[in-house]
Amino acid sequence: MNHRFLLRLVTNTAVFILILSCIGIVLWVIDTILGWDILPEALSLIVQAMLIAGGIIAAVLVVMNVLLSLSLIAEANAHSADLPNYGVSARLKRRVRRSIVACIVAIALLIGGLQVTNHVRARIATQAAEAQFIETQADMDESMQAVLGLFTPPLLDALETNTLAEKGQLGNTVKLFNAISTSFPHSPAVALLLPANQPPYQYARINRNSIKSDGAGNTILTPDLYTSFPIRQETEAIEQLFASTLPTVTEPLKGQVINNTVPSSWGILQRNNKVIAVVYLSEGQGRNQDFPPYSAPYAKKPAFHHNGPESLITN
Repeated sequence: MNHRFLLRLVTNTAVFILILSCIGIVLWVIDTILGWDILPEALSLIVQAMLIAGGIIAAVLVVMNVLLSLSLIAEANAHSADLPNYGVSARLKRRVRRSIVACIVAIALLIGGLQVTNHVRARIATQAAEAQFIETQADMDESMQAVLGLFTPPLLDALETNTLAEKGQLGNTVKLFNAISTSFPHSPAVALLLPANQPPYQYARINRNSIKSDGAGNTILTPDLYTSFPIRQETEAIEQLFASTLPTVTEPLKGQVINNTVPSSWGILQRNNKVIAVVYLSEGQGRNQDFPPYSAPYAKKPAFHHNGPESLITN
């Protein structure tokens, strides 16, 4: 076997593949990373498969190049020792070229097929997860209507006057939060947003973790206080709810109180024709994460979101 011929062939092939890979990388970066979407979906998958195949083949060729270089050194030593040389026929050269091309095509087709299969599986998983998200969201809206009816008049009175501790309703509030988590589908968690009435704070949020024991047997309330919300969309939604108006939330919103990237719902508690609290109900013990855990490579999170209840839910 003529090592000089193979070294030239391997080197030329590696350079050719690297040039093609540079072009493919530019197209892939523009299409996927920059998000210009210049390639059709099928062609984008082919480009990704070719880049992976090209990288593997280039790495193999580099190793072959090193081995052939060592072989040529050995040949040089053999030539110094007057050992006979072997010629390579044109037929053998054609077979080698065809074999290399066949290997490149086979590897590209294999990786491309696996890439397409993975894409199809990911799309099916996404569709199934989206259907589950929609179903869970419907359960949240249905549960919200029942949850608002569980707030008793004494508890509503304490919420209206912001005197949960003074009127001995902290224990009942904890019991209600725990009962909601264990009595409704998907173990929902509840959070209450009240007017703070403590300048400069505008709102106070109460959840199960806000009511604690001080170690001396006393139950204390430590709400989360807000002067405002950093996201304008959430601020507008909260203001609309306290004005007895259904907010329009059409974009993903991961706010301090409202997170529509998880199955959740919101409603209002009213007393004497006045909104005294916003109630937020979220799936899965209030875990603040994207739903579902799956997300395709380079997909923008969150994968799903909802627009909230179709109508204003109140007690």
